[in-house]
Amino acid sequence: AKRQPHDSYNVACEFKPDLVFCSRTQALTWKVSEIKARFKNAITCIWNVDTRTQVKRWAYLFPLINNCDYHFIPDTKTIPQWKRINPNTFWLPQGLQDEVYDKPKEITSEDKAKYSCDVSFAGSVRGSHKNRHFFLNAIKEMGLSYKFWGCYGIPRIYNEEHNKMVSLSRVNIAMSGWPGNGKYTSVRNYKILGAGGFALELYREGIYEIFPENVIRCYTSPGDLAKKVRHWLDHNQERQGIADAGYEWVHANATYTHRIRMALDYMELN
Repeated sequence: AKRQPHDSYNVACEFKPDLVFCSRTQALTWKVSEIKARFKNAITCIWNVDTRTQVKRWAYLFPLINNCDYHFIPDTKTIPQWKRINPNTFWLPQGLQDEVYDKPKEITSEDKAKYSCDVSFAGSVRGSHKNRHFFLNAIKEMGLSYKFWGCYGIPRIYNEEHNKMVSLSRVNIAMSGWPGNGKYTSVRNYKILGAGGFALELYREGIYEIFPENVIRCYTSPGDLAKKVRHWLDHNQERQGIADAGYEWVHANATYTHRIRMALDYMELN
């Protein structure tokens, strides 16, 4: 839809939809209007899977969000702001794209040489994420085998390569942004759990209302991160048990299919 919104519209017209669930793509604004005009009973929804401190960051999407019947966001703090744009705004946490993120199909000797490490992190350390340097520096100072994958000249990592990285990292650092935005974490947690990895996430209020306590562990500061990394590297069996529980839980409860079902439940109640 992001690249060819007209193709999405053509498919929708052929399908004659009762429900349209679209991404945060500005080019879809007029296509959604055309679908609503053509299919009078169709319900339209948008899911913005990212967050910011202020909703004005998404001002270019306001016409699309206002035009949709329902609007879903992955944090709880900005809901009051969003309800001024679309009263039918609800919390819908991120989820797992399970047809892509799972345990690796195969791991070669080359994969082991490339990805095996004590600790890994994948993500940006620029812009609004500069504070991540303090946490990652604490890991570097530990003298462990540490690998970083990210943006801006550092190789990005997705799909099956991400699965291999997760599988071959003893501890996977997650560091979702905007810890003050209520119940919010990034998709990276789901990718880690989905590939059978052990995840350490930056604590935020409400995280254990998103994930059960037995599937993910948290840290609160750079010093606490270093302490937790050392602890979990020294407790292999317990760490693997948490990773196994996370794998089972996310595939059974938090795929995109489950999230769509959650969205439908909101609509039925509304």
